[in-house]
Amino acid sequence: MRRVLIASPHAASRELLRRVLAVGDESLSISATGDTDDALAAIASSQPALVVVDLRRQDEDHPLFLGLLRKRYPTLPVIALVPGRMRIFDGVRERVVDAPGESAESLHQLLESLRTAVRELVAQDLLRVLRTPVGRA
Repeated sequence: MRRVLIASPHAASRELLRRVLAVGDESLSISATGDTDDALAAIASSQPALVVVDLRRQDEDHPLFLGLLRKRYPTLPVIALVPGRMRIFDGVRERVVDAPGESAESLHQLLESLRTAVRELVAQDLLRVLRTPVGRA
């Protein structure tokens, strides 16, 4: 079972993201927190396959948390939800998915893009774990 950590300062957003990611995917263990210190402690004790950080609403701790996360764990896959887009870092490179607008349809598209990105990054993490080590004999 692959673990996904959601960090969002707003309880309603955390619950929505947790439910959207949990639907139809029993292979994921999803935990959520609103406290950045709790998130860092959870990552330090058992590194997740992926961290989703919700930056769509103003909060001073979460942008700092994202920078600290990228500094301490430079290869940890991270999805950052920012207003109008989603930044996906797979551990090597970053790509951006636009989700402009504030309608219900825009939110639905963003959440579907998030589910797809989470599946891709978790699959990549699983491949890293299962890949046979290559070395010199």
